[in-house]
Amino acid sequence: MRVSADSLSDLRKRRSAKWRSFDKDVLPLPVAEMDYPIAKPIQEVLLDMVKRSDVGYGGVIPELPKAFAKFAKRRWNWDVDIEQFRISTDVGVAGVEVIRVFTNPGDKVVINSPVYHNFYTWINEAKCQMVDVPLIKSGEDYLLDTAGLEKEFAAGAKVFLMCHPHNPVGHVFSRVELSEIAKLAKQYGVLVISDEIHAPLIFKEAKFIPYLALNEDARETGVCITSASKSWNLAGLKCAQIVSQHPTIFEKLNALPVSSPWRASILGTWASQVAYDQGEKWLDAVLRNVDRNRKYLAKLLKKNLPKANYEVPASTYLAWVDLNAYGIEDPAKVLLEKGRVAFNDGFDFGPSGKNFVRINLATSKAMLRKAVKRMAKVLND
Repeated sequence: MRVSADSLSDLRKRRSAKWRSFDKDVLPLPVAEMDYPIAKPIQEVLLDMVKRSDVGYGGVIPELPKAFAKFAKRRWNWDVDIEQFRISTDVGVAGVEVIRVFTNPGDKVVINSPVYHNFYTWINEAKCQMVDVPLIKSGEDYLLDTAGLEKEFAAGAKVFLMCHPHNPVGHVFSRVELSEIAKLAKQYGVLVISDEIHAPLIFKEAKFIPYLALNEDARETGVCITSASKSWNLAGLKCAQIVSQHPTIFEKLNALPVSSPWRASILGTWASQVAYDQGEKWLDAVLRNVDRNRKYLAKLLKKNLPKANYEVPASTYLAWVDLNAYGIEDPAKVLLEKGRVAFNDGFDFGPSGKNFVRINLATSKAMLRKAVKRMAKVLND
């Protein structure tokens, strides 16, 4: 099976914010949204539901946890307890609501920057205090600062909000790292919220281990929040999953709003069910595209922007590119104004991301080539 990006002219007809937030001459490569057509089985269920005006309330739909559990077993050998499965509007809402259950206003929530920029807004929305334990740059990878993590856990942090796999750097936490997290979380009574929205987007050199599949310490301390939205390009359909695997955690999660499943979209819920049940061939085709693109970007940068520092990510369809060597303050802003190409500003992901940009790889080679040429024209001038 092959999946190809839509043409630029067709992409510009889309109504999503990615394609409506910039002037027509800008190449938009920020928002984590794919330029590929969604999988046929998902198209078919959505078209069928709309054709029959089947767009009412969804509520609890048992087919979704069953499909997710089968996918998790096939993909990661994770035995999901479908009785401890809940749905929410999206991963952001899920994150905020779970934080609220396990904290009081003012409590500390730990993150590892540079990290998904909306983590900061989630913590603020939950009226908690953000504590940063930055990742450690080690050669071509970023690693967890376990000593720093223990320090903050011991100082009274209540929640560790973990991005696994990590956005934007593409790091996939190892079994050793996850075991250390679980051990420390149990020792200090910290809840680990593992945002695993990018989990299906793993390349062959890496192995993804769901936090709740790790060991009993992880199950006693963890909640997984995830969604089909990133891996199957369904963000606008609004459906996320909250998964636990321990009776104590499950009981505490009963404090979540009782209306949570009703706030998810019926279209999103059934699209997610089909994605997990019938969407793997499409997903694997997309991964082959992104695999080529992540390596192609390295070649493009080496040829056109040799001072750029880019480590090929082990997961996600997002590239984290260091432009500090070009000596331009706020390169994302300059590239938009002078190069007419849009990326995420690295500083939004944390102070260590200053003068980095995040580039969306879920597109065509032609789009990446055009984008890098525009970058080079500005930065090499």
